[in-house]
Amino acid sequence: MTSRLKVALAALLIIALSACSTTTSSVRDVMGEVDRSELSFIRMAVTGSEIQTAFQDSSRLYELHSRSDEVLDVAKLVTRYYGFTLVSEEDADFVLDIKQAIPDGGACVYGMEAARDSFTFGTSVATFGIVPAKTAHCLVITAELYEGYRDDSTAIGEFISNRGWVRIYAGVGELSNYRKTVTKRDEVRALETSMAGLLNLLINEGAFK
Repeated sequence: MTSRLKVALAALLIIALSACSTTTSSVRDVMGEVDRSELSFIRMAVTGSEIQTAFQDSSRLYELHSRSDEVLDVAKLVTRYYGFTLVSEEDADFVLDIKQAIPDGGACVYGMEAARDSFTFGTSVATFGIVPAKTAHCLVITAELYEGYRDDSTAIGEFISNRGWVRIYAGVGELSNYRKTVTKRDEVRALETSMAGLLNLLINEGAFK
């Protein structure tokens, strides 16, 4: 084996074993699914004092890169982008209180179209039988909607969206390490898309009528 070939194989092995992520989540694609022409007449407050940003199963912890205040900023940005008039809670027609923004630990992969792309371990001659494992996280956003001031009498209901997702490629021992395998950029794009999915759900269910 020549030295150049050895270097090339070593490089391929490093790439194969390196953790990385990718996403095609797009807030614009989701926005196009609903009629937003009347949203500017709705005064919305988006709140979230202690947004849960981590999920733990029996043995692993999945924690966002984004802090609670950053998640709230994303939620406000998407809400404004949709065309809602963003106001303080005291002046709002509706209050959307963000409770949770978490990775789902890969649970959504079985329901995704991308799951057909073999989310398993594979083999490769070029990398000595080792290629990264593939899986995905959906980013779950949970929020409560209130009509006017927040209290039990004005609660409309709880709504959940997991439209945004991130696919990860990682070595065997890294799959459960969310923060090591998912980049913050991909995470934010998925959060934006899940927030858009949440707003679509509210619009389609007539929550603002």
